Amino acid sequence: MPRLTNKTRQYLFKKKLFLRRKSKIQLIKESFLMMLFGIFLLVINYFIPEKLELFNSFKKNIIDIFFKILEIMHLSIDLLTVLFIICTTFFSLFLIVGSLNRFIKVILPKSRKINIQNN
Repeated sequence: MPRLTNKTRQYLFKKKLFLRRKSKIQLIKESFLMMLFGIFLLVINYFIPEKLELFNSFKKNIIDIFFKILEIMHLSIDLLTVLFIICTTFFSLFLIVGSLNRFIKVILPKSRKINIQNN
């Protein structure tokens, strides 16, 4: 069986590491694209209506989310309690039926008849 060698990799994608320095033209292109993307995001933010109302309602929305999460937790605890009651009821009924079956088998004697079959 061939032995597998596990070479430790110091970083992910070791083979694809770009070790050369970027040229000035490439750096200028990247900075131009970054500036265009930044301006595009500012334009999008500019066209969002009612920004001040959104900022003013932010705190209220966070508090509402927190209370909704608490309500969901409370309802899930109630749901889990009901599921626990149902499961334990079925399990207790199963145990009671099994114990009654065992009592009946112990109390009633088995018949001593031997059935002989004739060929």
